[in-house]
Amino acid sequence: MRRVCSFALLAILGFLATPATAADPTSFPLKDGDVWVMAGDSITAQHQHSNYFEAFCYARYPKLKFAFRNSGVGGHTIPSTLARFDYDIAGWKPTIVSVELGMNDAGGTPTDAFIKQMGTMVERIRKSGAQPIILSASPVNDGTIMAKAAGRNVRLSEYATALKTFSEKEKIPYADQFHALVDVWGKNKPREKIHSAINDLKLAAADDSIAGVEQLRAFLAAQEKNPAMGVNLTGDAVHPGPPGQLMMAAAMLKDLGAQGFVSTVAIDAEGGRIDAKGCVVTGLKNDAGGVSFDRLDECLPFPIPDDGRSALAIAPDVLALSQYTLKVGNLKDGNYLLKIGGIASGKYTAKQLAEGVNLTALQPEPMAKTVNPVIAQMRAVLKAVADKEGIVGNWRTLSKTLSAKADPKLSEDLAALGKKVEEADVKIREAAKPQTLHFDIVPAPAK
Repeated sequence: MRRVCSFALLAILGFLATPATAADPTSFPLKDGDVWVMAGDSITAQHQHSNYFEAFCYARYPKLKFAFRNSGVGGHTIPSTLARFDYDIAGWKPTIVSVELGMNDAGGTPTDAFIKQMGTMVERIRKSGAQPIILSASPVNDGTIMAKAAGRNVRLSEYATALKTFSEKEKIPYADQFHALVDVWGKNKPREKIHSAINDLKLAAADDSIAGVEQLRAFLAAQEKNPAMGVNLTGDAVHPGPPGQLMMAAAMLKDLGAQGFVSTVAIDAEGGRIDAKGCVVTGLKNDAGGVSFDRLDECLPFPIPDDGRSALAIAPDVLALSQYTLKVGNLKDGNYLLKIGGIASGKYTAKQLAEGVNLTALQPEPMAKTVNPVIAQMRAVLKAVADKEGIVGNWRTLSKTLSAKADPKLSEDLAALGKKVEEADVKIREAAKPQTLHFDIVPAPAK
């Protein structure tokens, strides 16, 4: 049996009140052949949210050929970024330049002066032949919400609001991550210590020798269902760690109109019917009280970093940007084990499977030596992006040296490094190529 997935999108995200609508893919400002340089300060230079943003694009748009280059420098402002523009930004011959600055500017630059400087930056980008994209700075994670903003967040809010008006006037794509995150982070801040304590308990719960470990595990299982538990964003107030940076990437992608739909499969286990979109399903079998099939998707889910996955508890935008779903109806009541590529990947009730699950949210098993192919491919894409950025960093160092003094040998070395970066781009595309996955949904063994 082979059915090309061409049916209408099914409302199968049971945990959402209303199914998310796929964004118009033409609204996202990424095109075939683009070279996108991400200019910023130390937050961009962390290679976290910028890498997640890039990995998303490779996963979601595998038919396009494009490239990303990180151009973040710690402590930089608009003037200091303009000073390195020729060798660190324009040197890549970009077609898109996104500007994510303001955290350092906010220390002493009034809002009107900041917008004037951004106008100079936009003019410089356009003269280089690239399209400008403006990204607001992220909030300072200081525990305040917008209604009680204090410190640097007051100025950053002014910047974000003024940038919106500026971008509309200039007809520039704009993403306001500041206002998307400030209240979420502010309300979460008091709970970060609680989340850290819970994580410590999880380590203890993995030790079978601890007396009362079963009660501890029951307590932790209950906490997993508690939305008030919060999330530790890690890092510091200005430089969030992976959970916070994953939320930043999602906020930007959402505002820029990134496509949220990946694929959906709905199977009637009793009648053998398949409704699907965004993939090809083959080899459906119904036996041993469950079902099995092969699934080849047209694109991939959002590559979630393992150390950022905790953000999913307070970041619905991440899963909304990765609607990679499975629904299996008419199974007998009971618990079922989901296997992908032969690897146990989750345990669900018949009711949960009938309502639909988002496979993006699959968790790697603690201490597991192997993970299912979905998570393995997420890791591979993120690693390929990080490996490429290591070479990009070498290119940037040499380009800066060469900008101070012409040297034929250094020019040759820079060209050679440029080719290595392009070779690394190819490896990312290979890592993000959709693969046929085998799914088994079988009755879970009784304890």
